[in-house]
Amino acid sequence: MTFTAIIAGARSVRQGTGPFLAAAMANAGARVAGVVGTSEQSARAAQDTLKKDWNLLVNPYDSITAAVSQENADLVVVCTPWQFHKEHLLEVAAAGCHCLAEKPLLWPASEPEVNELVSAFQQRGLLLQMVAQWPFSLHEFGQLHGPLSSSIDNFTMRLSPISIGPHMIPDAAPHFISLLQALVGTGDCEEVTFLSKNPDELTLKCRYRHPGGSVKACLELKTVIARPRPAWIEINGLRAERSVQLPEYRQFLTANGRQVELSDPMQAVAENFLTNLGAEKPTDGALLNAGHRNLLQLAQAWPA
Repeated sequence: MTFTAIIAGARSVRQGTGPFLAAAMANAGARVAGVVGTSEQSARAAQDTLKKDWNLLVNPYDSITAAVSQENADLVVVCTPWQFHKEHLLEVAAAGCHCLAEKPLLWPASEPEVNELVSAFQQRGLLLQMVAQWPFSLHEFGQLHGPLSSSIDNFTMRLSPISIGPHMIPDAAPHFISLLQALVGTGDCEEVTFLSKNPDELTLKCRYRHPGGSVKACLELKTVIARPRPAWIEINGLRAERSVQLPEYRQFLTANGRQVELSDPMQAVAENFLTNLGAEKPTDGALLNAGHRNLLQLAQAWPA
């Protein structure tokens, strides 16, 4: 079955992944039929970009509802800034479409607000997933360092968001949380501490407690504007750095003089979503709700 997709927010004005997810959806077999912008002008600009850079022919719209109706869409990929997610995700659910949403799901938002949003999809039998590309790198990490231990005691991640100050948390921490969930399952961030040398450099530490024990976890953030941005992960003392080869933007994990090529992370996300959709996999509300709870636990520890 070929699913018809709408992309909301398909311009990469700031750090947007919209164009890449649009191309990934098309490569994974979906029919990318429309793009939604905040205005007719922005929608047409996104339309032009997708045609020029990715050879995708899409129709421009200024609302999700109109795009879904006109194109008889099955799914919407929401890549708009997180400040607009609540409005857009509720619109997708009301339109009866499945949804792949960029991180964070909602922000700022309470646990009940996110639970209500997730339930809106569950009650309609719709699949809701959040973009989480880093867990797909664990396979290549294993190629470098061997099979992951059944006991994860320490985990550190370095990321380079373009935001500064407290906005670094919703921009970057969902990646950190998604990897903890992939490694040990859902849990809670306890004993959260922050060390901020200046507004563009932050170290966050916590104890991630899960049913099988706990992980001593650390997230290091430093603002970097230019792409590609430095990133690495360290699991039980074993580190792998992400490197990017330009201009092709091929990505690798490197460690101890060795490297393995990473599969296109956006392609992996798109293929995973479409596979789950084809298998009629339900929304994993427990995972989404726990991830948001973790985000709140980290953000609420930010020094006043």
